[in-house]
Parts: sequence; structure tokens; C-alpha cells
Amino acid sequence: MSAQRERFIALDSLRGLAALTIVFYHTGDFGWIAGLYPFRFGWMLVDFFFILSGFVIAMSYGARLAHGYPRGGFLLVRLGRVYPLHIAMVAVFVLLEFAVFRPILHESHPLTELARGVFLLDAFARGAGNFYAPVSWAVAVELVLYALAAMMFGRGRWAIGLALLLAAASAWALLTGFNVIGFGRLLQRGLLGFPLGVLAFWLHQRLRAVEPGAALLTLGELLLLGAFVWLMWLPGKNATWIPGTDLLFTAMILVFARDGGLASKLLQARPLVALGQLSFALYMVHLVYIIVPNRFLPGIVTALGHSEWVRPGRNTFGLMSIDPPPLVATALSLAVVACALGTAWLAWRWIEEPARHWTRRFAPVEAKAAN
Repeated sequence: MSAQRERFIALDSLRGLAALTIVFYHTGDFGWIAGLYPFRFGWMLVDFFFILSGFVIAMSYGARLAHGYPRGGFLLVRLGRVYPLHIAMVAVFVLLEFAVFRPILHESHPLTELARGVFLLDAFARGAGNFYAPVSWAVAVELVLYALAAMMFGRGRWAIGLALLLAAASAWALLTGFNVIGFGRLLQRGLLGFPLGVLAFWLHQRLRAVEPGAALLTLGELLLLGAFVWLMWLPGKNATWIPGTDLLFTAMILVFARDGGLASKLLQARPLVALGQLSFALYMVHLVYIIVPNRFLPGIVTALGHSEWVRPGRNTFGLMSIDPPPLVATALSLAVVACALGTAWLAWRWIEEPARHWTRRFAPVEAKAAN
């Protein structure tokens, strides 16, 4: 693999749109936008992250690790890329637990979840769900994948064979519902997606000399986007769909990595590029603006004279504790997105980027160009 680092603008923008889709998924079936059927399966876009991660890591570090780049330095750089913002969000939820949830809402969450979040053990759980670190499972899986990459990149056929074995076992487990602690559905998704991303980069490198032209690339992009939208509209999707969906995501990454079609050009619009830059921070911070309002909205709408909007029972997902008219629900969901985007920019500016640059000081010289 070439050590040359490229900039894949369309893929960055797609990552941002994937993060935004996950935000709407987490708000629940709430209003005209979040209620659109494709958003109700936004959880599947996390697998796009895993595949794209494999592609980017192979591009940035594949050749370096194969030619003696310090593997510990690689892990340090990657840890510095994701852990500081993760632990900052854990701190936010600890504060919310002891300042809001326990004293005001009389709702407590076990400290074992806090330990799992701090030490990123949720990768080995059977399912997501950690109050103190709601999306820590994806970060934890990423770090497992980085460790495997450090161990296996440049190690020859045995490493390729092991990667294929893990991917095949994960695909089988997802298709059959095999889900146990230590090799649960969450880890399976990463172990399948990341190697597919590495494969996509390997194919990208070997097809570089092929010039299909803008018209053919545009056709390919539109067909893949159409297939994606059609897939997201299909009902009944669950974990058994992930292996097939991952193949579509892999094809999308391979085609959009060219940055040559009309759709790729549209994805180079400045707002979409900015969204891609904020994608990790947006993914990390957005649930604060969903979990907390969800608990307080019934009391707020009741105080405003709309007790009929309160849903009966205990609804802890999204903003589903209330059922206002669609216009109000849509406005609230867009307010959540706006707050999440603003906070994501602050997190990116004051936590993610400073931590990334600080970590580079301790990494080998080559890492400074690759991170």
C-alpha cells in the first residue's frame, strides 16, 4: 500500500451526513424530518463509519506499519484522536448524573456503567446502552480495531488470513444472531466493516490507473445513492442485514473515493465539508441534547398547558416522552440538531483538535504527517 495520504472530500462529507442521520435516528419518530422512514434505521450508518475507518487507516498507516513504523506510536496517535473527547463526554454525564438525574429526577444509573465507559469495555458487551457513555461502544470497537491493525498490518499472509477469519466469523454471527459477551454484535460489526474498508483501499490503489470518466462515475454514484435510499426505505431491517449493507457501503466508498462524479462535486460544498469535519464531535455530543430534554419535556409542556402532549408510560428513547403536533415536533428536533452542531464545533475546536495536536508531540515524526 502506498504511504501517500490523499484527501477524500466526498467521503468526508458522507461521513458528516451519516453522523447527522444518526442524530435524527436518536431523536425518535418525532416530527416530519426525524419521522421519515430512512432515519428510523439510522443506526446502520455506524457501520459506514467502521468501513470508512478501515479505508482511512489503511491509506494513512498501512504502508508505514508494514515498513517499520512504530506500532505503539500508531496506537498513541489513534488513542489521542478519540479518547479525550470521549472522556470529556463521560465527565459531562457524570455531572448530569449527580447534579440532575439523582437529586432532581430521582433516577440513578449504576456505577458499573461508568467503569465500562471510562475503560472502554462496551466493545465486548452484547448490546449498546450506557448512560455515562451512550456511544462509547463505537469508540471502544474502534480502539480494538486499531489494536488489531497495529498487530496485523504488514505481517503477511497469516495476518490476512486472520482478518478474513474474523470478518467471516462476524458475518456468520450477525446472520445467525450469535451474540455473547466478548464477541457480541457490537464488536462483530467492527470486525466485519473494518476489513472491508481495508479491502476497499487495496482496490482503490490498484484501480488508480483506470480512468472511467466523469459521466460513468456520476452514473455509478447515482446508482449507489439510489440503492442506499431504497435500502433505507425497506422495512424490517435488523442486524442480519448488516453484512449485505456493508457490501453496499464498501462499494460507495470505493466509488466516491474518486471524487470524480457529479454527486462527489456536490458533496464538496462548504457546509457539507464542514459537517464532515465535525462528524466525530457531533456523534459524541448529540445525545446530551436528546436524553436530558426527554426527561424534562413532559413537565415543561404540562406547565405550558399542553398535558395532552405527554405520552403515557416511561418513554426514554429519543424525544418520545411527548407527542406534540408535527410542526412543534419538527421544530424541537431541528433545535436539537442546531444545539448539537454548535456544541460539536466547540468540542472540535477546544477538545478534539488540541488533543490531536498534543498527542502528535509524543508520536514518531512520521505520525505528525499522517494524523
